[in-house]
Order: sequence, then C-alpha cells, then structure tokens
Amino acid sequence: MTSNDFLENAGSDDVLQIAELRAAIGLALDAFVAEHGDQVPVEHDYYWHLPVDSAFDLRGEPRELSVGQVSDDLDEIRGFVAEADATPAWHALSHVVGLLRMLEKDARP
Repeated sequence: MTSNDFLENAGSDDVLQIAELRAAIGLALDAFVAEHGDQVPVEHDYYWHLPVDSAFDLRGEPRELSVGQVSDDLDEIRGFVAEADATPAWHALSHVVGLLRMLEKDARP
C-alpha cells in the first residue's frame, strides 16, 4: 500500500488507522537504519517510564514515574517474536514503546 492509498483510505482525523501507524513506524525505522545502521548498542539500560494512565490524565501533573529497562524490553520482544505471539497487546506495546524511545534518543543530534 502506498502513501497515496493511505490518504485515499484515511478515515476521520480523530480515528487512528492501524495501517497508517504501521506504515509510519516502518518509514521511521527505515530512516533510522539509513542514518544509524541496523544494530543499536544499548548504552543506557534504564529509563524513566510514565505509566500510560498518568500520561493521558491531564487533570494534574503525574505523581508517579517508574523505571523501564531496555534489556527487559529486548528479552520480552524476542520472546514475542520467537513464539509468534504478542498477547496481551498492551504488554507487548509497552515493551515496544521503551525500545522506540531508545531509538528516538539515539537518533537525536
């Protein structure tokens, strides 16, 4: 599917189409590989993690942070891939987000 196909098939502006997100993530990963290569050494294993419920509750400032661990994220996604099973989705996504944040950090100048 091309970017024009997505534009033609795009729904409402306030509805996330998973195909659009999948394409955007693919493009972002392709850009990362072109700029930085396809292997990323883990330089910082721990990172601050804002729990998702707090991230979307804008009635006040978040009161809690937790710590994520890149090596744990890697172990988890490798397990999902090996088993060809990423359920429950929320759990798999939480580990993918941690790794994407690492890539974002590494991609910044």
